[in-house]
Amino acid sequence: MLTVSNPKKFDWASISLSDCCEGNAADSYFTLKLYNLLESKLEELRLSEFFEEVITPATTVFSVMEHDGLAVSTKKLGLVGKALSDFNIEMEDSLYAFSQVDSKDNLSSTNNLCEILYTRESGFGLYPPDKTTKGSPSVSAPTLKLLLEHIEEELGGRDGL
Repeated sequence: MLTVSNPKKFDWASISLSDCCEGNAADSYFTLKLYNLLESKLEELRLSEFFEEVITPATTVFSVMEHDGLAVSTKKLGLVGKALSDFNIEMEDSLYAFSQVDSKDNLSSTNNLCEILYTRESGFGLYPPDKTTKGSPSVSAPTLKLLLEHIEEELGGRDGL
């Protein structure tokens, strides 16, 4: 693929043969450089054989999938979506059983979650393992996962007593 700065505005019909050759040569050069870099990295990590026996044959399958797309049953997809939605609602409803969570709390609200988990006097009183770029306690998915791991570790440590 010829590299151009803005392919939408590029006049492909008027490109000179010289420019076309130069562009294609540059693309080939950088593709080869990247190939050599990746090949040496695969050898260094001892993954060359895996690449040749698994990844290379799979590229044909992936290219066909990319070209043809995937057959998806919209009925089954709808059922899975409904099941996930019902599960999420059930899990959210179960959180309201905790005395630290008020019935007026919006569990989709970052501010409410911060209050419940970290700052509210009647909340869980947990220490935030991470903060946002603005310095507030974080309730991002990775932070909540880390918090859950800490809690499970703490609870697991009590089993041995």
